[in-house]
Amino acid sequence: MASVETLEIRAHEVRLPERAVEALAGGGAVVITRYGRRQQVLLSAEQFSLVEPLLDLLREGASVSPELLLTAADLELERELERDDVATELENDQIAALLGESG
Repeated sequence: MASVETLEIRAHEVRLPERAVEALAGGGAVVITRYGRRQQVLLSAEQFSLVEPLLDLLREGASVSPELLLTAADLELERELERDDVATELENDQIAALLGESG
């Protein structure tokens, strides 16, 4: 399996603002922009170890399950939809109207 190419450099070769260091230490990512466009994303070593296998698969051209690409917001919406199993009166009226229009 081909591994993601990484270039290791010493910390003194990179100057990060304190807020970036704190974001990485807190489990966040740091997005570096240029002219308002994302150029690079920095991850902590722990976060990178979690996504490295996925990056390896993508690099090899393998198909990746859509579930692996879901965001936290996607997962929360999925949970909410699972709990929402009863239609409201408004939803029932809309369904009846649409069915009436379709003949």
